[in-house]
Amino acid sequence: MIKAYNFLMKYGNLIAMIVAVLILALFLININSGMNSMGFDSSTNLIDHKDKINFFNNTLWIAIYMIFIAAIVWILFGLYNLIMNPKGSMKFLISLIVVVVLYFVFYSTATVEQSGRLGELLSDPAYHVDANITKHISAGLKTMLSLFGLSILSLIVSEVISFFK
Repeated sequence: MIKAYNFLMKYGNLIAMIVAVLILALFLININSGMNSMGFDSSTNLIDHKDKINFFNNTLWIAIYMIFIAAIVWILFGLYNLIMNPKGSMKFLISLIVVVVLYFVFYSTATVEQSGRLGELLSDPAYHVDANITKHISAGLKTMLSLFGLSILSLIVSEVISFFK
């Protein structure tokens, strides 16, 4: 495990850059060959032909799969570190609990808007937005804004403390 860590620390950025360039090149080649095979050039308005265009979907799926694989690996390594170093993970666990509690407090205090654009979305069944979804959106936004405010406050406090040292 240490060898893999050292290898990724040494060559991880290079590998990530090479893979990103390869995917981008594959994407551009796929688009160019797809447009040429359909008889389009760079001046063609593709919006007029959007129902026929699907030649770059495979490359998009490759990128989407890579994002999911990276997320799964990230979660697995995070769980592995939690299990192997529970004492060092206490700050993370406490902050996770604080964020979850903060989210549920904001969710329980959220009100459902009945006016404006959100009221229109709630009344239109085509959008599949109900009161529960709006409460989750409200709680998520308030949690994110609270964490942003706390991060700015902690940045200011740490700078003031380091100024007086």
